[in-house]
Amino acid sequence: MSLALPPVALSPTPFISWPFKGLALVLAAVLGLHWWLLSGAPLQTLWGFSDTPQEVAVVAMQTRVLPPVTPSVQPRPAEPAPVRTAAKPTHLPAGAAQDTSMPFSPPAPVDIAPAAPELIAKPVLSPPAAEAPTVTTAAVSPVQESPQRYAFPPPVRLNYDLDALTGGRRDTGGAKLIWTHDGTSYQANLIATKFYVNLRQWTSKGALTDAGLAPLRFGDKGRGSEVAAHFVRDEGKVIFSANTPEAPLLRGAQDHLSVFMQLASLWAGEPQRYAAGDSLAFQSIGPRQSETWTFVVSAEENITVPGGTFSAVKLTREPTGDYSTKAELWLAPKLAYLPAHIRLTESNGNVLDMVWTDSEQP
Repeated sequence: MSLALPPVALSPTPFISWPFKGLALVLAAVLGLHWWLLSGAPLQTLWGFSDTPQEVAVVAMQTRVLPPVTPSVQPRPAEPAPVRTAAKPTHLPAGAAQDTSMPFSPPAPVDIAPAAPELIAKPVLSPPAAEAPTVTTAAVSPVQESPQRYAFPPPVRLNYDLDALTGGRRDTGGAKLIWTHDGTSYQANLIATKFYVNLRQWTSKGALTDAGLAPLRFGDKGRGSEVAAHFVRDEGKVIFSANTPEAPLLRGAQDHLSVFMQLASLWAGEPQRYAAGDSLAFQSIGPRQSETWTFVVSAEENITVPGGTFSAVKLTREPTGDYSTKAELWLAPKLAYLPAHIRLTESNGNVLDMVWTDSEQP
Protein backbone atom coordinates (compact mmCIF):
# COMPACT_ATOMS: atom_id res chain seq x y z
CA MET A 1 0.00 0.00 0.00
CA SER A 2 1.33 3.43 -0.92
CA LEU A 3 0.69 6.75 0.85
CA ALA A 4 0.12 9.65 -1.62
CA LEU A 5 1.72 12.78 -0.26
CA PRO A 6 0.84 16.22 -1.54
CA PRO A 7 3.35 17.82 -3.86
CA VAL A 8 5.63 20.21 -2.00
CA ALA A 9 7.67 22.93 -3.66
CA LEU A 10 11.13 22.85 -2.12
CA SER A 11 14.31 24.64 -3.04
CA PRO A 12 16.21 22.84 -5.70
CA THR A 13 18.45 20.20 -4.17
CA PRO A 14 20.14 17.49 -6.07
CA PHE A 15 18.65 14.10 -5.34
CA ILE A 16 20.88 11.12 -4.78
CA SER A 17 20.11 8.63 -7.44
CA TRP A 18 20.79 5.67 -5.26
CA PRO A 19 17.33 3.98 -5.08
CA PHE A 20 17.80 2.39 -1.70
CA LYS A 21 18.68 5.63 -0.03
CA GLY A 22 15.69 7.32 -1.66
CA LEU A 23 13.44 4.54 -0.47
CA ALA A 24 14.78 4.96 3.06
CA LEU A 25 14.07 8.65 2.97
CA VAL A 26 10.51 8.06 1.80
CA LEU A 27 10.00 5.45 4.56
CA ALA A 28 11.34 7.85 7.18
CA ALA A 29 9.03 10.60 5.96
CA VAL A 30 6.02 8.27 6.14
CA LEU A 31 6.86 7.13 9.66
CA GLY A 32 7.40 10.73 10.76
CA LEU A 33 4.10 11.79 9.30
CA HIS A 34 2.24 9.00 11.10
CA TRP A 35 3.93 9.82 14.38
CA TRP A 36 3.05 13.53 14.02
CA LEU A 37 -0.57 12.89 13.18
CA LEU A 38 -0.96 10.56 16.14
CA SER A 39 0.49 13.19 18.48
CA GLY A 40 -2.17 15.71 17.37
CA ALA A 41 0.22 18.31 15.88
CA PRO A 42 -0.97 20.32 12.87
CA LEU A 43 0.46 19.63 9.45
CA GLN A 44 1.78 23.21 9.14
CA THR A 45 4.28 22.56 11.95
CA LEU A 46 5.31 19.27 10.46
CA TRP A 47 6.22 20.89 7.20
CA GLY A 48 7.61 24.08 8.67
CA PHE A 49 4.75 26.24 7.38
CA SER A 50 3.89 29.59 8.92
CA ASP A 51 0.47 31.21 8.99
CA THR A 52 1.39 33.15 5.82
CA PRO A 53 0.00 31.43 2.73
CA GLN A 54 2.71 29.89 0.51
CA GLU A 55 2.62 28.85 -3.05
CA VAL A 56 2.32 25.28 -2.06
CA ALA A 57 -0.59 23.04 -2.84
CA VAL A 58 -1.39 21.36 0.44
CA VAL A 59 -4.31 19.04 0.98
CA ALA A 60 -5.35 19.58 4.63
CA MET A 61 -6.68 16.65 6.57
CA GLN A 62 -9.92 17.48 8.37
CA THR A 63 -11.83 15.54 10.97
CA ARG A 64 -15.61 15.99 10.77
CA VAL A 65 -18.03 14.92 13.49
CA LEU A 66 -21.15 13.60 11.88
CA PRO A 67 -24.40 14.31 13.70
CA PRO A 68 -26.11 11.24 15.13
CA VAL A 69 -28.62 9.75 12.83
CA THR A 70 -32.07 9.83 14.33
CA PRO A 71 -34.00 6.80 13.26
CA SER A 72 -37.17 7.63 11.50
CA VAL A 73 -40.02 6.38 13.63
CA GLN A 74 -43.44 6.41 12.18
CA PRO A 75 -45.97 7.59 14.77
CA ARG A 76 -48.36 4.92 15.87
CA PRO A 77 -51.99 5.64 15.25
CA ALA A 78 -53.65 7.08 18.34
CA GLU A 79 -55.59 4.52 20.26
CA PRO A 80 -58.87 5.54 21.80
CA ALA A 81 -58.53 6.21 25.53
CA PRO A 82 -60.27 3.62 27.69
CA VAL A 83 -63.51 4.78 29.20
CA ARG A 84 -63.36 4.63 32.96
CA THR A 85 -66.11 5.06 35.42
CA ALA A 86 -65.40 7.89 37.86
CA ALA A 87 -64.55 6.53 41.26
CA LYS A 88 -66.68 7.52 44.16
CA PRO A 89 -64.70 10.04 46.24
CA THR A 90 -63.73 8.82 49.64
CA HIS A 91 -63.91 12.32 51.04
CA LEU A 92 -64.90 15.74 49.90
CA PRO A 93 -62.20 18.30 49.01
CA ALA A 94 -61.81 20.85 51.77
CA GLY A 95 -62.21 24.22 50.15
CA ALA A 96 -61.49 27.52 51.77
CA ALA A 97 -64.51 28.79 53.63
CA GLN A 98 -66.06 32.16 52.91
CA ASP A 99 -65.30 35.02 55.20
CA THR A 100 -68.37 35.37 57.40
CA SER A 101 -67.11 38.01 59.73
CA MET A 102 -70.39 39.91 59.41
CA PRO A 103 -72.53 38.75 62.33
CA PHE A 104 -75.68 36.74 61.66
CA SER A 105 -75.16 36.72 57.84
CA PRO A 106 -75.19 33.20 56.33
CA PRO A 107 -72.74 32.47 53.51
CA ALA A 108 -73.78 31.90 49.91
CA PRO A 109 -74.54 28.29 48.94
CA VAL A 110 -71.50 26.30 47.89
CA ASP A 111 -71.29 24.22 44.73
CA ILE A 112 -69.90 21.18 46.57
CA ALA A 113 -72.32 19.29 48.73
CA PRO A 114 -70.47 19.31 52.07
CA ALA A 115 -70.64 16.59 54.64
CA ALA A 116 -73.49 17.60 56.92
CA PRO A 117 -74.08 15.76 60.19
CA GLU A 118 -76.33 12.79 59.96
CA LEU A 119 -79.95 13.87 60.20
CA ILE A 120 -82.09 11.27 61.89
CA ALA A 121 -85.61 12.14 60.87
CA LYS A 122 -88.62 11.58 63.04
CA PRO A 123 -90.28 8.21 62.39
CA VAL A 124 -93.14 8.29 59.90
CA LEU A 125 -95.95 5.78 60.37
CA SER A 126 -96.61 3.67 57.31
CA PRO A 127 -100.19 3.52 55.95
CA PRO A 128 -102.14 0.27 56.29
CA ALA A 129 -101.03 -2.44 53.92
CA ALA A 130 -104.34 -2.35 52.03
CA GLU A 131 -103.85 1.32 51.18
CA ALA A 132 -100.17 1.12 50.27
CA PRO A 133 -99.54 1.79 46.57
CA THR A 134 -98.13 -1.03 44.48
CA VAL A 135 -94.97 -0.18 42.56
CA THR A 136 -94.78 -2.18 39.34
CA THR A 137 -92.16 -0.16 37.44
CA ALA A 138 -88.67 1.09 38.30
CA ALA A 139 -87.68 1.59 41.91
CA VAL A 140 -88.28 5.02 43.42
CA SER A 141 -85.10 7.09 43.80
CA PRO A 142 -84.23 8.14 47.37
CA VAL A 143 -84.71 11.76 48.32
CA GLN A 144 -81.40 13.64 48.17
CA GLU A 145 -80.54 15.77 51.19
CA SER A 146 -79.78 19.35 50.17
CA PRO A 147 -76.28 20.63 50.99
CA GLN A 148 -75.86 22.14 54.43
CA ARG A 149 -75.00 25.83 54.63
CA TYR A 150 -72.67 27.12 57.32
CA ALA A 151 -72.29 30.62 58.78
CA PHE A 152 -69.39 30.84 61.20
CA PRO A 153 -69.95 33.18 64.16
CA PRO A 154 -67.81 36.32 64.22
CA PRO A 155 -64.82 36.30 66.59
CA VAL A 156 -66.00 36.90 70.14
CA ARG A 157 -65.25 36.26 73.80
CA LEU A 158 -68.21 34.99 75.80
CA ASN A 159 -68.07 35.26 79.60
CA TYR A 160 -69.96 32.86 81.87
CA ASP A 161 -70.73 32.32 85.52
CA LEU A 162 -69.62 28.83 86.47
CA ASP A 163 -71.19 26.51 89.03
CA ALA A 164 -69.44 23.17 89.50
CA LEU A 165 -70.31 20.16 91.62
CA THR A 166 -67.28 17.90 92.02
CA GLY A 167 -67.18 14.98 94.42
CA GLY A 168 -70.13 16.38 96.33
CA ARG A 169 -68.45 19.78 96.81
CA ARG A 170 -69.87 22.86 95.11
CA ASP A 171 -67.57 25.51 93.68
CA THR A 172 -68.33 28.74 91.88
CA GLY A 173 -66.15 30.65 89.53
CA GLY A 174 -66.07 31.95 86.02
CA ALA A 175 -65.46 30.70 82.49
CA LYS A 176 -64.74 32.22 79.13
CA LEU A 177 -65.20 30.88 75.63
CA ILE A 178 -62.80 32.59 73.20
CA TRP A 179 -63.61 32.04 69.53
CA THR A 180 -61.34 33.50 66.81
CA HIS A 181 -60.90 32.85 63.11
CA ASP A 182 -59.61 34.53 59.94
CA GLY A 183 -62.01 32.92 57.48
CA THR A 184 -59.60 30.04 56.84
CA SER A 185 -58.41 28.70 60.19
CA TYR A 186 -59.87 28.91 63.69
CA GLN A 187 -58.97 28.53 67.35
CA ALA A 188 -61.32 28.04 70.29
CA ASN A 189 -60.50 28.06 74.00
CA LEU A 190 -62.80 27.28 76.92
CA ILE A 191 -61.22 28.16 80.26
CA ALA A 192 -62.73 27.56 83.68
CA THR A 193 -61.29 29.74 86.46
CA LYS A 194 -61.62 30.35 90.17
CA PHE A 195 -59.98 33.32 91.85
CA TYR A 196 -58.18 33.98 88.55
CA VAL A 197 -56.62 30.53 88.60
CA ASN A 198 -57.24 28.23 85.62
CA LEU A 199 -58.94 25.08 86.80
CA ARG A 200 -59.32 23.48 83.38
CA GLN A 201 -58.76 24.49 79.79
CA TRP A 202 -59.95 22.98 76.50
CA THR A 203 -58.37 24.03 73.20
CA SER A 204 -59.39 23.26 69.63
CA LYS A 205 -57.50 24.30 66.49
CA GLY A 206 -58.31 23.58 62.86
CA ALA A 207 -59.60 24.82 59.53
CA LEU A 208 -62.84 26.34 58.28
CA THR A 209 -64.12 24.50 55.22
CA ASP A 210 -67.26 24.15 53.11
CA ALA A 211 -68.16 21.25 55.40
CA GLY A 212 -67.84 23.35 58.56
CA LEU A 213 -65.08 23.03 61.15
CA ALA A 214 -62.27 20.55 60.48
CA PRO A 215 -60.32 20.15 63.75
CA LEU A 216 -56.62 19.33 63.66
CA ARG A 217 -55.83 19.22 67.39
CA PHE A 218 -57.81 19.07 70.62
CA GLY A 219 -56.21 19.55 74.03
CA ASP A 220 -57.56 19.07 77.58
CA LYS A 221 -55.50 20.47 80.44
CA GLY A 222 -56.29 20.39 84.13
CA ARG A 223 -53.86 21.25 86.87
CA GLY A 224 -51.51 18.58 85.54
CA SER A 225 -50.13 18.00 82.08
CA GLU A 226 -52.20 18.31 78.93
CA VAL A 227 -53.57 15.33 77.02
CA ALA A 228 -54.34 15.82 73.35
CA ALA A 229 -55.91 14.26 70.28
CA HIS A 230 -54.37 14.79 66.84
CA PHE A 231 -56.44 14.55 63.67
CA VAL A 232 -54.21 12.96 61.02
CA ARG A 233 -56.50 13.72 58.10
CA ASP A 234 -54.22 12.55 55.29
CA GLU A 235 -54.16 9.10 56.93
CA GLY A 236 -57.79 9.11 58.08
CA LYS A 237 -57.13 8.52 61.75
CA VAL A 238 -56.95 10.15 65.19
CA ILE A 239 -54.03 9.51 67.53
CA PHE A 240 -53.93 10.30 71.24
CA SER A 241 -51.02 11.54 73.33
CA ALA A 242 -52.24 9.37 76.23
CA ASN A 243 -51.18 6.28 74.20
CA THR A 244 -54.74 5.01 74.01
CA PRO A 245 -55.66 3.14 70.80
CA GLU A 246 -56.00 5.34 67.74
CA ALA A 247 -59.44 5.81 66.16
CA PRO A 248 -60.60 6.04 62.54
CA LEU A 249 -61.44 9.58 61.47
CA LEU A 250 -64.96 9.87 60.06
CA ARG A 251 -66.43 12.60 57.88
CA GLY A 252 -67.78 15.54 59.85
CA ALA A 253 -65.87 14.56 63.01
CA GLN A 254 -65.60 17.18 65.78
CA ASP A 255 -63.91 17.35 69.16
CA HIS A 256 -65.51 18.04 72.53
CA LEU A 257 -65.09 21.81 72.05
CA SER A 258 -65.39 22.40 68.30
CA VAL A 259 -68.79 20.70 68.37
CA PHE A 260 -70.23 23.85 70.04
CA MET A 261 -69.10 26.11 67.17
CA GLN A 262 -70.08 23.54 64.55
CA LEU A 263 -73.64 23.46 65.88
CA ALA A 264 -73.74 27.26 66.01
CA SER A 265 -72.57 27.42 62.37
CA LEU A 266 -75.26 24.93 61.35
CA TRP A 267 -78.07 26.93 62.92
CA ALA A 268 -76.74 30.30 61.78
CA GLY A 269 -76.49 28.98 58.22
CA GLU A 270 -80.03 27.53 58.10
CA PRO A 271 -82.09 28.30 61.21
CA GLN A 272 -85.19 26.50 59.88
CA ARG A 273 -83.44 23.34 58.70
CA TYR A 274 -84.00 21.33 61.89
CA ALA A 275 -87.23 20.97 63.83
CA ALA A 276 -88.11 19.68 67.28
CA GLY A 277 -87.56 15.93 67.44
CA ASP A 278 -84.79 15.84 64.81
CA SER A 279 -81.44 14.35 65.75
CA LEU A 280 -77.89 15.16 64.66
CA ALA A 281 -75.05 12.68 65.09
CA PHE A 282 -71.34 13.55 65.20
CA GLN A 283 -68.18 11.62 65.78
CA SER A 284 -66.88 13.47 68.83
CA ILE A 285 -63.20 13.15 69.72
CA GLY A 286 -62.14 13.51 73.33
CA PRO A 287 -58.62 13.61 74.76
CA ARG A 288 -58.42 9.81 75.02
CA GLN A 289 -61.11 8.24 72.86
CA SER A 290 -63.72 8.65 70.12
CA GLU A 291 -67.47 8.65 70.73
CA THR A 292 -70.66 9.28 68.81
CA TRP A 293 -72.60 12.24 70.12
CA THR A 294 -76.23 12.36 69.05
CA PHE A 295 -78.09 15.59 69.84
CA VAL A 296 -81.87 15.70 69.97
CA VAL A 297 -83.47 19.02 69.02
CA SER A 298 -86.08 20.54 71.32
CA ALA A 299 -88.51 23.33 70.53
CA GLU A 300 -87.27 26.90 70.88
CA GLU A 301 -87.88 28.32 74.34
CA ASN A 302 -87.18 31.42 76.41
CA ILE A 303 -84.33 31.21 78.90
CA THR A 304 -83.14 33.57 81.62
CA VAL A 305 -79.42 33.92 82.31
CA PRO A 306 -77.39 36.72 83.94
CA GLY A 307 -77.00 38.30 80.50
CA GLY A 308 -80.77 38.61 79.95
CA THR A 309 -83.91 36.75 78.86
CA PHE A 310 -84.20 35.62 75.24
CA SER A 311 -85.11 32.67 73.08
CA ALA A 312 -82.83 29.68 72.53
CA VAL A 313 -82.86 26.25 70.90
CA LYS A 314 -82.07 23.40 73.29
CA LEU A 315 -80.00 20.40 72.17
CA THR A 316 -79.56 17.36 74.42
CA ARG A 317 -77.03 14.57 74.16
CA GLU A 318 -77.86 11.59 76.32
CA PRO A 319 -75.01 9.43 77.70
CA THR A 320 -74.36 6.16 75.90
CA GLY A 321 -72.11 4.35 78.39
CA ASP A 322 -71.09 4.07 82.01
CA TYR A 323 -68.50 6.81 81.67
CA SER A 324 -70.28 8.93 79.11
CA THR A 325 -71.29 12.57 79.62
CA LYS A 326 -74.73 14.09 79.24
CA ALA A 327 -74.54 17.44 77.43
CA GLU A 328 -77.24 20.13 77.31
CA LEU A 329 -76.77 23.21 75.13
CA TRP A 330 -78.96 26.26 74.61
CA LEU A 331 -78.07 27.96 71.32
CA ALA A 332 -79.18 31.61 71.26
CA PRO A 333 -79.83 33.61 68.07
CA LYS A 334 -78.82 36.68 70.11
CA LEU A 335 -75.27 35.22 70.29
CA ALA A 336 -75.08 34.06 66.65
CA TYR A 337 -76.27 30.69 67.97
CA LEU A 338 -73.29 30.23 70.28
CA PRO A 339 -74.34 28.62 73.57
CA ALA A 340 -75.89 30.88 76.20
CA HIS A 341 -76.12 27.97 78.61
CA ILE A 342 -74.00 24.81 78.86
CA ARG A 343 -74.58 21.99 81.30
CA LEU A 344 -72.37 18.89 81.40
CA THR A 345 -73.29 16.02 83.72
CA GLU A 346 -70.98 13.04 84.25
CA SER A 347 -72.03 9.55 85.29
CA ASN A 348 -70.38 9.97 88.72
CA GLY A 349 -72.62 12.96 89.54
CA ASN A 350 -70.18 15.75 88.72
CA VAL A 351 -71.87 18.74 87.08
CA LEU A 352 -70.44 21.73 85.23
CA ASP A 353 -73.00 24.49 84.65
CA MET A 354 -72.18 27.68 82.71
CA VAL A 355 -74.55 30.63 82.08
CA TRP A 356 -73.74 33.59 79.85
CA THR A 357 -73.15 37.01 81.44
CA ASP A 358 -71.74 39.24 78.67
CA SER A 359 -69.59 39.33 75.53
CA GLU A 360 -66.59 41.33 74.36
CA GLN A 361 -64.09 41.45 71.54
CA PRO A 362 -61.43 38.73 71.82
